[in-house]
Amino acid sequence: MSLAANTPGTPLSRLLPKLSGSLAPLLAAIVLIVVVLAALLAPWLATHDPVAMSPANRLQSSSEAYLLGTDAYGRDIFSRILYGARTSLLVGVGTAAIALLIGLPLGLLSGFFRWLDAVLMRVMDGLMAIPGILLAIAVVALAGSSILTVMIAITIPEVPRVVRLVRSVVLSAREEPYVEAAIALGTSLPRIMVRHLMPNTLAPLIIQGTYIAASAILTEAILSFLGAGIGTETPSWGNIMSEGRLYFQIKPSLIFWPGLILSLCILSINILGDKIRDLLDPRMKLRRA
Repeated sequence: MSLAANTPGTPLSRLLPKLSGSLAPLLAAIVLIVVVLAALLAPWLATHDPVAMSPANRLQSSSEAYLLGTDAYGRDIFSRILYGARTSLLVGVGTAAIALLIGLPLGLLSGFFRWLDAVLMRVMDGLMAIPGILLAIAVVALAGSSILTVMIAITIPEVPRVVRLVRSVVLSAREEPYVEAAIALGTSLPRIMVRHLMPNTLAPLIIQGTYIAASAILTEAILSFLGAGIGTETPSWGNIMSEGRLYFQIKPSLIFWPGLILSLCILSINILGDKIRDLLDPRMKLRRA
């Protein structure tokens, strides 16, 4: 009986992929909710000032006073991770929002006007040819290290991806009969863009936005780890690990805890992005049916 229940064609074998497919997004959503709440409630959850130094308590182990111990300057790791969540989420969401706001109109214009497409795509290709990390380091080195500068530096290489995505959607949508009818009736260009073309781009942009947010959080951590990101006066997961790498052999938890939370946050965003893609993609719905 047990062998028959687990054969490939039985209902149990068909149910297991559905359960695993729904469990991962649920866990990812729970992780993100916890991270967001921790970031919002950081002033109340933090047990110490995240930037207050206490040399007498440097490199302390976990205790009632310091839940995750202290770093080389005597600062509470738990409080710095909480405030670091605010920085990382701000960079991720802010970068995604800026990239979408800039890339959407450029993609609409590029896909609708053929003469503009040739010029704009060459500019986008040039930006995509430059490695994103190197470009971000150069921008931060020129403009100085701050949250706004890091967001702008990370946004620049993300804009071409948004532009190309919107352009590909517009190129196919502008050949649809309802768009050609609107053009034939003399509908104004802004109305065609907003009413007929932009709605087709919303679903792929939402998906792309999740990936940009995850990539921006990781890139900010890399920049801060390399010393080219946000200054140490503003806690972030990247600069917490950057300061802790010098003492990794003495106290591995300086890197382990912020690295673990960073990995879980990025993994959760990517899982939810995949789930949103499956829900919004008609081909995935037909495949599941």
